[in-house]
Amino acid sequence: MAKYRNSRFVSLKDVLDDMIRDMRIDGKMEEMNVRKYWYELMGAYITNHTSRIYYRDGKLFVTMDSSALKQELFMAREKIRADLNKRMEKEVIKELILR
Repeated sequence: MAKYRNSRFVSLKDVLDDMIRDMRIDGKMEEMNVRKYWYELMGAYITNHTSRIYYRDGKLFVTMDSSALKQELFMAREKIRADLNKRMEKEVIKELILR
């Protein structure tokens, strides 16, 4: 972050992005955003039946408590993955695994 001291104006976004990268918490920030967007995109009904969600190494693991709902989401997993990546504005989720 010392490189910013000599310049007059630096955007806050650039400073925060560098700080997140330096602290090595960018993976956790992605996981937090994936969870947030899952709950926003899926709605209340699916959110209520989601018992566990976590993200690791490009894979989103979602545990459902309804087998019928899990089967429906399994059929639409590529669209869900594409919608989440579009919302994240980059290709973060490579695979959606429903359990």
